[in-house]
This record gives sequence, structure tokens and C-alpha cells, in this order.
Amino acid sequence: MKRILFFLSYMLTPLPPVFLYLRSLGTMSLYGYTVSVLLGIIAITFISNQFILAARPRLIIRALGLQGLLAFHGIMAMIIVLLALVHMVLKLTTGFPASSLQAILGIVILAIFAVIVVLAVLFLAKVPERAAPKARALRARAKEKFGLDYGRARAYHNISVGAGLGILVHALLAYSSDFTVNPIGSSWLIAWMGLSLGLYARYRIRGRKFSL
Repeated sequence: MKRILFFLSYMLTPLPPVFLYLRSLGTMSLYGYTVSVLLGIIAITFISNQFILAARPRLIIRALGLQGLLAFHGIMAMIIVLLALVHMVLKLTTGFPASSLQAILGIVILAIFAVIVVLAVLFLAKVPERAAPKARALRARAKEKFGLDYGRARAYHNISVGAGLGILVHALLAYSSDFTVNPIGSSWLIAWMGLSLGLYARYRIRGRKFSL
């Protein structure tokens, strides 16, 4: 029951900003542009949620267990990259230029998140027993060619904090986030990211002790 309540609550977290952004656009109809906006809002909400998961709150550990939390954290990272990729493609196909500051920032940060996910899967994720030999071979090759190992992968993983702030700036540069057009929606994204990073910072400052 706790697992079901957690997953339901988690999947509902994007609903408030989605509603606020749809209202600011003046339509509840779904077409290329609105879908791209909604996917972007869902992606940034889930990115904020990643920092909450990384803080390992006791409530979530009670619902999923520590290993379940870590697995869900990894799965959501891949889903976020996919959502962001579809968001980017829809934006470009609806006529938005890839040369704008906002677009360049979004593309760069998407690439950073993709690299972080690859490194996490390769070095940080728990590998099934059957795949362990291949994983060890890949890790050895990555260390030989690029000097990558567990320590460096974890250090690069910390770049996600800066990338999270960067993607927030990307979202706030959008017309749909203009404070004169959508002050509550923009404020919601800022507050949610601030809360998430605050919980993560508290977790790290306390020496990786579980919070809440």
C-alpha cells in the first residue's frame, strides 16, 4: 500500500505546474507546442524530484526500501532524458530556432544529463549477476581509454546539481514562464526546485543521514 501511495503521489507532482502553464497558454487543447511545453514542465518537475530521491527521505525508504529507491532513481533519470529529448524535438519541429540562448542552454544540459545517466548506469548502478562480466569489461575499457572509474563517475554525477539549476533557467527563459504571463507557474517551478535542492543539501551537510 505504501508503494502504491508513493508512486501515485510522485506521478501527480507535475499536475499543478502543468495546469498553471496550460492556463497561462489560454488553452486546454493539446497540439505540438502545448505538448512540448507540458513535456518540459513534467521533465523539470521530475528533475527536481530526483534531488528529493537523492536525499533519501525516510518516508520514501519506508515505502520502497533503499534498493528500491535507488533503482527508481535510476529509472526516472532515463525517463527524464527521454521526455526532454521529445520536448526538444517537438520545439524544433514547431518552428523554434535551435540558435537561441534558451535552446542552446537546453541542448547542452540535455547532453550533460545524458552523459551523467550513461556514467551512472556504467559505474554506479547495481548490475544484474548475468550482466556483471560485460559490465566489468566495459568499466575496464572506460578506465583504460578515458580514465573513468567509480570515483570520477560519482564526482561527475554531482554536476547534476548545476545542471538542475541550469534547466530551471532554461525553463524560466521561455515565453510561457514570463512572470507577466505566468507568475504562479514560474514561482511554482522555482519553489519546487528550491525545496528539492534544499532537502538534498541538508542530506549532504548532515553526512548522508536520512532526512524527514
